Amino acid sequence: MCSQMTDVSSSLFYFKEQTMLQIKPLRFAVLALALVGAAACEDDSPAALVPETFGAVLAGTNEVPAVTTSATGTASFTAVGDTAISYTIQVNNLTGITMAHIHAAGAGVNGGVVAWLLPPNGTAPQTASGTVNGSLATGRITAAWIRGLSGQPAITLDSLKSLMRSGNAYVNVHTSTNGGGEVRGQITSN
Repeated sequence: MCSQMTDVSSSLFYFKEQTMLQIKPLRFAVLALALVGAAACEDDSPAALVPETFGAVLAGTNEVPAVTTSATGTASFTAVGDTAISYTIQVNNLTGITMAHIHAAGAGVNGGVVAWLLPPNGTAPQTASGTVNGSLATGRITAAWIRGLSGQPAITLDSLKSLMRSGNAYVNVHTSTNGGGEVRGQITSN
């Protein structure tokens, strides 16, 4: 009887050991799937979106036709998600500024305005007094700020980003001396 008990006991031990060995990998697999699922869901959150940055170097030689000026500048843009593009324009030696825009066209070609940068959202232009050295404008371009070309319906924010990615958009800063623009720069991806 004892020998049968030992057989039963060892069989139970073997069964219990085998069952535990089978359960441990199953627990590990479930845990691994849960972690992968959590990581996948984490990418969907707005905080996980990667910013897309663009820039432009502004100079009179980029204007069409070229403008002789000592003024220079830069423009930087950051798009996070699909609701807005933040921007900053810095200038040096620029006097009599009236407005600044994003235009749609490649280098060497003049194009129509697609977004106002200064004054924001296309309010009436006003001439700034004095010479500006430093920050000219900061803001956020939203879908409401974007215009259509030549009487066409407004383009989308995604279309504006596509123009910026492809080098088919430029920043133009206009002055009272150079109404067509004194400094200009093509927007490119950083």
